[in-house]
Order: sequence, then C-alpha cells, then structure tokens
Amino acid sequence: MVYKGCNVGSAKPSTEILKHHPHHLIDCIEPTSVFTVSDFVNKSLELIDEIHAKNKLPLFVGGSMMYFKSLLDGLDDLPQRNDPYRSELKDIKDDKGIEYLYSLLERVDPEYAKKINSLDEQRIVRALEVKHLSGKPYSSFIKLNTKKSLKDKYDVHQFAIYEDDRALLHKRIEERLHTIINSGLIDEVRSLLAKYSVAEDHPIRKSVNYKQAIAFINQEYDFETFSNKALFATRQLAKRQITWMRSWQEIGLYNIDSSQKIEEHIKKLGTSL
Repeated sequence: MVYKGCNVGSAKPSTEILKHHPHHLIDCIEPTSVFTVSDFVNKSLELIDEIHAKNKLPLFVGGSMMYFKSLLDGLDDLPQRNDPYRSELKDIKDDKGIEYLYSLLERVDPEYAKKINSLDEQRIVRALEVKHLSGKPYSSFIKLNTKKSLKDKYDVHQFAIYEDDRALLHKRIEERLHTIINSGLIDEVRSLLAKYSVAEDHPIRKSVNYKQAIAFINQEYDFETFSNKALFATRQLAKRQITWMRSWQEIGLYNIDSSQKIEEHIKKLGTSL
C-alpha cells in the first residue's frame, strides 16, 4: 500500500475510507523506488513519536508480519540497500546462476552461508551486499545483536484476528480475489508498467496479484491460469500469516467473529493504563 498506483491489487482502502479514517504510510513512495523493512521501521518510529505528541495512540494494522516483527524486535545496525551493487549481482546471477552467488557467499561468510538455503536469492544478495559495503561478514553483525526492542520503550499490546474455519477462509479469499480482478487489476498493472520503470527485482513484481497479473500480461499463461495462480498464492499467504500469528509471543488470538471479546479486552487495558 505504500506504493503509488498500487491500489486495486493491494486492496488499498478507498478514498472515502481514507478521508474519514486517515491512514499513514499510504502512497508514500513511487514504484521506481523500494520501500525496505528498514524504511518501514524508521518511518514507524517517527510516526509513533508524532502520534504520542498529539496525545493519541498509534495503531498498526495489516498482515505484514515480517515488518511488524522487525518493528517490535528492532533491526541490526546494517548498511543500507545499494542498488548499483545489487544490479552487479543480478548480472552475475543471470550469467552464472544463483549457485555461483552462493559460492561467493561461502567464501566471504561461510558461517552465514551454512544457515541459509543455497537458493535463497534474497538472503544471499543481502549478505553479499553487507560484506561489500562494510567489509565485514553479515554473520558478525548478527552476533553483535545491536537491536533495540520497541517493547523496551513502550507498552505494546498485540491482537491477531483470523478466520479459524478454513473452508470459510478460502471462500472469503476467493470472493476477495474476484472483487480485485473485477475492479480492474489487469488494467492497473498495465498502467503501472507503462508509467513506471519497475525494476525486475522490485518487490511489486514478486507480490501476490501483481506477480500473476504481470505474467498474464506477458502472455505466460491464460486468464484462467492467472486467476488460479493468484488464488493459490493468496491462500498460501494467508496460511503463512496464521502460522506467524500462532507462533507470536505475547499476542491475543481472536476469531474474526470475536469483536465483543476484543472490545472488552481493550476496555480492560484502558482502565489499567
């Protein structure tokens, strides 16, 4: 939702909803740039201070579990993303394969290489990038543990709301996808690709709905296959989110129909603050 122009595929709140219920971190960056986990954490910390200064409580909502965990636990003090060097690594990968990049990582940081999958391009590239920019292996930063937890500074209350009935969840996912497609997903993606130079390794190209829509536009498969693949990807995403929730520490788990219990929980918190 942070990317301008990515409205339909991300199920971004409507203009009317945003007018009556203002959100932050919506349409804050163009698709020619990348909004990293580090960007999310830093922007979020700024917003927390701004909202507290107004004597209000910040509320984080969504399903970006890795981002939320990074905000809660903090990030290691690592070098920022470097697109020129990443471009070099992409050329090497295209020429020699991901296995060659992994062999480079084994040479410069064998300790971290042992911990990750040899085909995990994202982690391999990041580790090589850190070594290139800092001169230090990625594993050395992990050992330092320079993270600062959000919970060390603030009282954080967490709620996870999900549908426990898998059949009903899948039905709602299918209905949501039909709405997204019928609302103009394909036209939106065509417009994005025509308006912006979206890099081949950009997160948009890998995200649910956009990845499948781009493949359909590129005539890699027909409309029915596009729809089925988008549906499968959304179901897998929901499954991963629920797994995250169930393994999360200090979180209140609620079924989607438990609004009254959630309200009672929040009221109790209010009286104890």
